[in-house]
Amino acid sequence: MREVVSPLRRYATPRYPTAGEIGEADLSRVPERWKGLRTIVSTIGAVALGLKTLALGGEARDAPASAPTKNVPDAKKPQRESPRPVTDVCPLPPASLAGDGAGSFGCIAMNPPVILSEDAALAIIEREFRKRGVTLADAQELDGVEAPLGERERKRENLNLVARLVRARRAPLEEPRKKRTWIFDFGTRDGSMRIEYISASDAGRWLKDPWEGSTVWTYRTRDAAEAAVQGFGKRTEGNHVDVGVFYDPIVYVPKQEIEAFEKDAGGKPDWKKEYEFAKRSGRKIAERQLVAQIEWFFRHLSKRHAPDAPSH
Repeated sequence: MREVVSPLRRYATPRYPTAGEIGEADLSRVPERWKGLRTIVSTIGAVALGLKTLALGGEARDAPASAPTKNVPDAKKPQRESPRPVTDVCPLPPASLAGDGAGSFGCIAMNPPVILSEDAALAIIEREFRKRGVTLADAQELDGVEAPLGERERKRENLNLVARLVRARRAPLEEPRKKRTWIFDFGTRDGSMRIEYISASDAGRWLKDPWEGSTVWTYRTRDAAEAAVQGFGKRTEGNHVDVGVFYDPIVYVPKQEIEAFEKDAGGKPDWKKEYEFAKRSGRKIAERQLVAQIEWFFRHLSKRHAPDAPSH
């Protein structure tokens, strides 16, 4: 019987097959006599797989480039703290808050400063730390800090002309330092904290007095404390430790306060009474500035270790 071919009245819009359609080898359209030939069937599958690979490559080229994703921090999730240094030495507070830590005695010192006794200063430090739940122990060591040489080592270096010239060129007023074990004034027994107080007598261990050999004695406790902060910060090995460096504010009582005291006393100058007044007033100011240094240290700890503030 002869087949009659007639034109289609409607037909679907031609299109390329999708990647999914290409991947399925449609054997229903293969002639019956071919289905028994494994070679032909496998060839059709291979061609279909090849067409699918080409189609997927085209889709990848035609797809619009996606913008790089950014990790947006979630305010609800606690942010990971940046790695802590092995030795976290608190920087000194501003001099306007903690005191200049500079004064002099001698023939040119008309208005001598008020200097805290070391015992009084250490008692204040212990008291303020105890208020915050921190118990301090005396004479706690720490290895690997950069600190002044011992007395015998200093004498040896002073005899070494080359060492003196090198030191004078680098920092004329700094005493030589080296990596060593240092005994701090205080510390916690668990080793997590060390505290050093720079008294007026301690300043000479860190800095050379420019007036040495004259009738004038100068004290620069703040500058010495800065040198201590730098030296202690050179420790790079061992367990983590928080270090606080405090110093004698060395207070000069404002002239206005002395004049007000004279006025209240009847306007007649009495150097003994003025001296006693200046000593009392200066002591109050010095204690207040030392407490401000301690508060600054604990604020530093709370900010530095906010996600996991240390407990001592």
